[in-house]
Amino acid sequence: MPYTTYSLDKLPLLAGLKDEEKKALISSGIERHYPKGSYLFHCGEPVTHFYVVCSGAMQLVRGTTDGKEVTQDIVIQGKTIGKTEILQQVHKIHMVSALAVEDSVVLEFPAAWLKSIAQNPTVALNILSSLSQYIHMMELEVEHKSTMDTAQQLGCFLQRLCVLHNFDPKGFTLPYSKSLIASRLGIEPETFSRTLKKLKSYGIGIKGNTISFADSALIEQSVCSHCSSLETCSTHKAVVTGLLHKKSS
Repeated sequence: MPYTTYSLDKLPLLAGLKDEEKKALISSGIERHYPKGSYLFHCGEPVTHFYVVCSGAMQLVRGTTDGKEVTQDIVIQGKTIGKTEILQQVHKIHMVSALAVEDSVVLEFPAAWLKSIAQNPTVALNILSSLSQYIHMMELEVEHKSTMDTAQQLGCFLQRLCVLHNFDPKGFTLPYSKSLIASRLGIEPETFSRTLKKLKSYGIGIKGNTISFADSALIEQSVCSHCSSLETCSTHKAVVTGLLHKKSS
């Protein structure tokens, strides 16, 4: 199978395994194509498979009692979907829906496959590491809602977006619609539009759908200093390093 643009040899879940072991484990996957706007699964359906996003992006979304939608995450290539639901003992149904926000290719494995390879000590540690990182990020987002204003939260998210996609911090185009980013941050589209205008005073330039980190020192002072993880934040450090590299090249 071609697996389009993503090499599964790089999959963090399989880090530390020999090439032969990786190939043997990957061979049981089935490649599925999902056009933009189609669903991988719906909230409430039984959890039957584990997924690796090989290209494109999937929006994990759930509905609220008042009819609104909340985006839990945006899963890009190289990331996985379903491991938490499969490995936990409480829920056997999906708590969110997975919607393709771009034409996407996904590698699909039976739920039993993940449970089986989780018996491997190396894979088990990789899973624990992945879950730990995800929990830490969720805890930070909860913290940010109480310590940051909306513009600061958006400034932090845009830095993560830049590093996650390996964009040029001097200027990059938003990979998703503004409405999707607003949903991910849990804010109304109108609030999101007003917030974008405030980012200039925080050292972040906005021109249409193009973002640029113009002043790393101002970003740190205006945004990152309000986060408890400033000293250990690899994301902000990567943005600063990227800006310095671009200046020297």
